[in-house]
Amino acid sequence: MRVKPVDGRRAAGARLLAVVVQHAELAALPPGAWTSEASQGRLMDAEGDVWFIEDGGRAVQRLRFLPCRCGCAELTTYRDGREISREVGPAR
Repeated sequence: MRVKPVDGRRAAGARLLAVVVQHAELAALPPGAWTSEASQGRLMDAEGDVWFIEDGGRAVQRLRFLPCRCGCAELTTYRDGREISREVGPAR
């Protein structure tokens, strides 16, 4: 597994980031360095959250691991700049 920085020099990572920016709420996008794993269609933001491209690029999901003892995670789905769903449960 190779993770490469998203800095505009890698087309695959830049395309993934463009889809995330298109669909996610701006407040959900932290500043800082992002990394991509283009072959898996996912990005990691500066806070360590993992973003996935869903539904053929029509939506994105953010997976955030919560700092609780039970090891839960939050999965939030965004489409067209709005949050459309959020689930919290045990990380699998």
